[in-house]
Amino acid sequence: MALKSWCLLVATVLLCENGSMELPPPCDSHIYCTGELLKQVQMARLFDDDKYFVDMKLQMNPDVVWEAFKNLTTASPARNLTKHQLNNFVQTYFEDPGQEFEKWTPEDWSDQPQILQRISDPNLRLWATELHAFWKSLGRKIKVDVQSHPELYSQIYVPNPLVVPGGRFREYYYWDSYWIIKGLLISEMSKTAKGMIENFLYLIHRFGFIPNGGRVYYQRRSQPPFLALMVESYILATNDKAFLTECIGLLDKEYEYWMKNRSVSITLGGKTHHLNLYNVEAAGPRPESYSKDVALGQTLSEAARQDLWVELKTGAESGWDFSSRWFIDSNGENNGTLKDTKTRHIIPVDLNSILCRNEQILALFHKQLGNFAKAQFYNEARSKRIDAVHEVLWDKKQGIWFDYNLMNNRSNAAFYASNLAPLWAECLAEQVPGQAAEMVIRYLEDHQLLGYRNGIPTSLVPSDEQWDYPNAWPPLQQIIIEGLAKSKSERGQRIAFQQAQKWIQSNWGLYKKHQAMFEKYDVNGDSQPGGGGEYDVQVGFGWTNGVALELLDQYGDQLASGVMELTSFTLHAVLPICLLFLHFQ
Repeated sequence: MALKSWCLLVATVLLCENGSMELPPPCDSHIYCTGELLKQVQMARLFDDDKYFVDMKLQMNPDVVWEAFKNLTTASPARNLTKHQLNNFVQTYFEDPGQEFEKWTPEDWSDQPQILQRISDPNLRLWATELHAFWKSLGRKIKVDVQSHPELYSQIYVPNPLVVPGGRFREYYYWDSYWIIKGLLISEMSKTAKGMIENFLYLIHRFGFIPNGGRVYYQRRSQPPFLALMVESYILATNDKAFLTECIGLLDKEYEYWMKNRSVSITLGGKTHHLNLYNVEAAGPRPESYSKDVALGQTLSEAARQDLWVELKTGAESGWDFSSRWFIDSNGENNGTLKDTKTRHIIPVDLNSILCRNEQILALFHKQLGNFAKAQFYNEARSKRIDAVHEVLWDKKQGIWFDYNLMNNRSNAAFYASNLAPLWAECLAEQVPGQAAEMVIRYLEDHQLLGYRNGIPTSLVPSDEQWDYPNAWPPLQQIIIEGLAKSKSERGQRIAFQQAQKWIQSNWGLYKKHQAMFEKYDVNGDSQPGGGGEYDVQVGFGWTNGVALELLDQYGDQLASGVMELTSFTLHAVLPICLLFLHFQ
């Protein structure tokens, strides 16, 4: 059998339970996840954003609401209600989003965290003060009623208060929370940070994994697995080693989930490697984007439409919803559109880098707890992954890592900011660690990626999707900067600072204009928010605040709010001009 056919067969078996494409809905709710009520309300487009409806609270038991809807549709000629009827029905049986929360102010917030003393520029120091204050406005506490009457809410209950991203994102999100927690720790809010981590442990105990976010319609998909990194950040900040004993079993359980449910085997050069990919097994349109998913698939066959919806949910699990990174056309090439999303057929560089970090952290945790056999297990897993990342994802000629396309058994040799994740994760083979940073820098220079005014773009593809050019995202900037900063390359460390300066000035410049932080930014021109994708750019914004605080904490004595960066290079370039000017005065 040809290798391509064999890989497609393996992928099909992996994606289909017992060879069947019969998949469950996003969750069991016939109000929030599936059913005729959801379909009619969302297709009538009562709200500008489909997410609004599935975040609304029921005023009475869902069975009562469902029965009332059935009675109403039975009386209608075509069993389809008019927009007016649907609007009246929703107003009668639902309440606006936000009913699941009660007012809460973090107990561990104080007005003078030490980070402020480490920031030299007075403008940036004042800005950091205001970023620190945002934690109070983004803080949420879920009402006990959500635990007592979960059937009335789409919100998934967690016991501790938390910090949300902001805007339409009213609930907690998995990978967002990593940068939020790091920001909270810099703000000396360790109690709030620990509570958020405990919430995620609670979710693993309940579901066996951490859902994408805090809604039932996210219940069968996750997001990039950052929990072990959250725990590491918390312990480094607090030295609370007792907490490690409490949570280690659940950290192991999450790792097992990813290895059992999101892994793939690939054979290259006679050697079989085990890597991870995203894969959501849930049927139907995404409830929070229902009408968009239906419209996108309307010209497809039923089978192709169902497959597209699975791929879209898988793209959402990646956190990159959506990007040309996942678009594979009928020829198996990375040259499609949103309708060609094939996330399940791509081995992502960043996911495997994150799991490589998980293995490193879990090995260290078990060693600290005296469980040397388990530590050895994770050390060996990491060693195998480093080998697999090098053999499958590393491109020696270009000096960078690329996603691997299982549909054509080739690397996707296009720039995405995620390509640099192994440098951040220190997931480096013996052949490249000393030279990896220099090779990555050369790649960045060759592709002119360091010349953008406001950061490094997510890709070079202007697809109109939000995880593409010209958008730059806070977590990707931080991963690139941290990877270069901790390398042994002096040039890499210098570039890391220069990119941190660009990012801070971009964020600060836009904050001056709007008194707001945004989820993403445009890399070009004067500071402006990013765009594209399924919804308007959102303000808040949890992970943006966290990354900004982290960079201010790391480089606060060097960063400037002004446009010119007075590095030694700048001074040497300007000095001759200044001397010439003075000579003629």
